[in-house]
Amino acid sequence: MNINRTTPFPGFLLSAVALAAMTLANGAAAQEAQPQRVEVTGSSIKRLATENALPLTTYKAEELVNQGLTTMSEVAVALTVAATNEPVGGGGGGTMINMRGLNTNRTLVLLNGRRLANEALGASSVNVDVIPMAAIERVEVLRDGASALYGTDAIAGVVNFITKRTVQEVTIHASTVQPEQSGGGEQKRVTILAGKGDIATDGWNVYTAFSAQRRSSLLQRDRPQIWDADKLASLGGTPFTANTSGGSASPANFTIYRNGRPANITGNPYFAAGCVAPGLAQTTVPSTRTAANGARTCITDPGIYPELLPENQQVTLFTKGSLAHGDGKMLTVELNLSRSYIDAISPPQPFGNNTDYDRLTASRRPLMITKASPYYPGGRGGVPAVAGLNGEDLALTWSLDELGAAKLHDVQTNHRLVIADEGEFKGWDYRVGGSYGYSHRDSGFKENFVRTPAVYAGVANGILNPFGAQDEAGRAYLEDISADGQLFRQADVRYYGADFNLSRTLMALPGGDLGIAVGGDWHRETYAENVPMIGNEVVWRVSGSPGNNPSGQRRVAGLYAELDAPVTKDLNLNFAVRGDHFSDFGSTFNPKASFRYQPIKALMVRGTVSTGFRAPTLPELYGVPRTLTPSTSSWDDPLLCPSPTPNVAGSGTLTTDPRFAGLGLDAERVCNTRLTTLVGANPDLEPEKSKTYTVGFVIEPVKNFVATIDFWKIDMKRTIAQINEDSIFDNLDRYQDLFVRNPDGTLQYITKTRLNMGGLKTQGIDLSLNYMLPTAHWGRFGFSMDGTYTDRYEGQNDAGSPWVDSVGRIGALSTGSTSANTYIFKWKHQARVNWQYGAFFAQLTQQYSSSYEDTNALPTQQPGQPFYNVIEPYRVYNLSTTYKVSKQLKIGAGVNNLFDTDPPLSNQRLSSRVVFAQNIAKPIGRAFTVRADYTF
Repeated sequence: MNINRTTPFPGFLLSAVALAAMTLANGAAAQEAQPQRVEVTGSSIKRLATENALPLTTYKAEELVNQGLTTMSEVAVALTVAATNEPVGGGGGGTMINMRGLNTNRTLVLLNGRRLANEALGASSVNVDVIPMAAIERVEVLRDGASALYGTDAIAGVVNFITKRTVQEVTIHASTVQPEQSGGGEQKRVTILAGKGDIATDGWNVYTAFSAQRRSSLLQRDRPQIWDADKLASLGGTPFTANTSGGSASPANFTIYRNGRPANITGNPYFAAGCVAPGLAQTTVPSTRTAANGARTCITDPGIYPELLPENQQVTLFTKGSLAHGDGKMLTVELNLSRSYIDAISPPQPFGNNTDYDRLTASRRPLMITKASPYYPGGRGGVPAVAGLNGEDLALTWSLDELGAAKLHDVQTNHRLVIADEGEFKGWDYRVGGSYGYSHRDSGFKENFVRTPAVYAGVANGILNPFGAQDEAGRAYLEDISADGQLFRQADVRYYGADFNLSRTLMALPGGDLGIAVGGDWHRETYAENVPMIGNEVVWRVSGSPGNNPSGQRRVAGLYAELDAPVTKDLNLNFAVRGDHFSDFGSTFNPKASFRYQPIKALMVRGTVSTGFRAPTLPELYGVPRTLTPSTSSWDDPLLCPSPTPNVAGSGTLTTDPRFAGLGLDAERVCNTRLTTLVGANPDLEPEKSKTYTVGFVIEPVKNFVATIDFWKIDMKRTIAQINEDSIFDNLDRYQDLFVRNPDGTLQYITKTRLNMGGLKTQGIDLSLNYMLPTAHWGRFGFSMDGTYTDRYEGQNDAGSPWVDSVGRIGALSTGSTSANTYIFKWKHQARVNWQYGAFFAQLTQQYSSSYEDTNALPTQQPGQPFYNVIEPYRVYNLSTTYKVSKQLKIGAGVNNLFDTDPPLSNQRLSSRVVFAQNIAKPIGRAFTVRADYTF
C-alpha cells in the first residue's frame, strides 16, 4: 500500500478497470438462466446467500421485534460485536456504534449500502437514531473491516441497515416501556407504515414510515438503591467534595483574602444554621469534613441534581418510491427526514474558583465580595456575622441553586435524499445513484443560565446576594443577565455523493461462473461550525473557541474492481482492489482477498485479508481551532506543586524552590486546581493505516444446528487520538514535552490536541451458534448465541512507547469524547432461547459481559489496596412474547431486566456521584413492555 499527499492516482488501477470493462463488453454473450442472486454487504457481485465467504451476520426485522426492541438505540446495543455510546447524564450526540472498541469513527454505518451524513459535532460518526426503524427489513453486520466496495475507512467493520423494498399495507404500531419504579425513564413510541402499489401489476410502489418516540428524564435521586453514601464509601469515595472550601454551594462558601492573597481560612455564614439560608430551598448540607483551620463549610447535596438519562424526543420520516421501467429495471427515490431533541439536566451554574475561566487571560478569576456590599457577613443585608472576620475581602464559591437545575437543549436535524436506478442491460447488472445528506446540530442554554461577568459585577456592586434569596432588584437583575435561549454551538455537515457499479458473470469455471465487477464513487463532504461569543460569558458547560467559525471540505474519488472465482465446486476465491484519491491527502491503494472452501456439506472454511486507510475527519483537521481551556479535572502543577503521587490531585505541596520565590505563588493557583490545556483541531494530522485478517469456519454437524467461528486480527498504525489527562499525570516523565511553560517557569498550557500517536493491535474470536428443534405437537424450539472473545487489545500512547494490553479494562485508544466509556471485555455475548407454538412466540434473551478492572485512579484503588474495584460479570435477562390475534392484529408484552438486576458499582464517574457502570448497564431497573401492531 502506498499513501502520500502528492502521488498521482494509481495508473495501473485505471488500466485494470478499463481492461475489465473491455472484457465485459466482449463477453456479453447470452448467459444461461441463473438462480435469484442478491447483493450482500461487503461485495458488489450478486450471489446466493449460501455462497458468502465473508464473516457477515444478518439480523432480520422480525428477529429484532421478537426481542422486544423498539428503538434504533436498542437495536445497536443488541449487535454483540458493537458497543454503543448513548447520551448519559448530559450527553447529546445520540447513539453511535463502536465495533471492536476501536471507536465510533472507525465503524462505517450505511443505509441501503450508501453513506449517511455524520453527526454534525463530535468525532464524525453516524447517529443511528436517524435511521427509520419502522422501515427496516434487516441489518447486516460485516466484521472483517475495510471493504473495497464502500471505502477503506471501515477499519472496525460495516453495519448496513437495509429497508423494505416495497410495502402495500397500512400498519399502525404503538409501544410503551414502563419502569417498575417511578420517577422517570418511561418510553413511548408510535409508528405508521403505509404503502400502495404493486410492482408486478402496477409497475410502481410508494411507502412511508413515520415514527415518533419519547423517553422521559431519569434523575439519580429516583434510583436510591444504586446510589447512596455507603456505596460511595465502599468505592473509596466520600459523600462530599474533596475541596476544603466545600466547593460551590448556596449559601456560598468563602475564603478570606488578606493583602490580595488567599489566607486559607474558609467558612460559611449559615453553617451553624444547618446551611439553610432564609428564602432558599435546602439544597446544601453541612460538610462533615473539618478544614485544617477548623472552619466549617457547606456542600451541595450530591443526590439532588445528577441525571442518569436525559429526556429524549425524536421524529423520523422515511419515504421510498419505486418505479419499474424497461425490462427488470427499477428506479427508486428515498427521502429520510429526522429530528431529535435532547434536554439534559445539570447541577445549577457554579461560580468562583475552579469553575470560571477567563479565556483571554488564560487564568482563573476569584468571585469577590467586599465589606461595601450589603450582603457581606454581618452587614445591613441580614447575612449573619462570622467570628474572626475583620472586613477582609472574601473569595466565594457559589452555586445558583435559587434558579434551579441548569438545562441544556440539543436539537439534531438529519436529511437524506437518494435517487438510484438498477437493473440489467445487455447481460450486465448495473446500479447507479446519487445522494445528498445534511446534518445540523444546535446546542444551547434552555433554562437557568446567566452570564458569568455580569454575576461577578452583580456581587461586586451589591446587587446580588450570594448568601441568601435575592430581593426584587436581584431577581430582576438575574432576569436581565439571563442566557436562556442562546445557542453556544452550531454545526453543519453536508454530503454529496454519486456511485456506479457494473457486474456480471464472465466465463465458466469448474466450480461455476467467474464473476466480475467494476465500479466507482465520488463524494464531497463539507463541515462548518459557528461558536458564538456567548461562550465567553457562560464558560461553564461550553466547549470550543467562542467567536470562531471553523470549516473544512474534502472530495474523494474512488474506483474498484472485484473478481469472484469459483475455482472448483469446493473452492471459491475473491479478489478486490480499490483506489481512492483524497483532495487533501493524495492517493491510497488497498487490496482485499478472501476465500471460501467447502470440502464437505457440513463444513465450510473461509478467510479474508485486507488493508485499510482512514483519513483524519474534517473536525479532527479543521474543527475548533486550538484554544486554551481548563483541564477536565483538577491537578497539581508537577513543577510548582510537586507530589510523590502526581496522579492524585491535592496530594502536592506548594514548591519552596528559591527559583520561584519571586513569583508570588499560592497553593490555590497551582495545587488541586484546573490547569490550562491546549485543545482543538490539528491540521497536521496524518492518515491511519490498518491491516485486517480473518479466518473461520462454518459447521453443521447435525440437522438444524449451525455454528460459526471466526478469528479476527486488526493492526493499526499512526492512530489518531487525544491523550487523556490521567495518562499524562500517570506518566509525567514520558510526557514532559506536553507541558509548555513561560520563561519564569509558570505553566502556559498542557498540550491535549489530537495527535498521531502509536499503534493498536487487537484480535479475538467471534462465535455464533444456532439450533432449531421442530416438534410435532409442541411447536418449534430454538437456541442461538452470538459472542465475541477478545484475546488482545494492545495500544501505544505514542510511537515507540510500550505496548499496553487493555483487555479487561479501559481501552487505550482515546479520542476524548468516548474514551471514558470504552471498556474491552474479554467475553461478551447475547444468548436467546425461544418457543413458537402456533400464533404464539416467546423469547428469553440473556445479555452477558465478563468482568473487568474498574478505572481505579486513586492510590487506594490499586491492586492490593482496600478500594481496588473489579466489575463482576454482568447478566441481564429480557423476556418478550408475541401473539398473532388475527391476520390484522399482533400484540406483544415483555419484561426488560426480568430479575431487576442492579447495575454494578463503578468509580468510573465517582467525582460526579454517578456510581454505576454506565458502559454495560442502564439504571432503569425492571421495566414492562407492551406493544401492538394493526394492519389493514
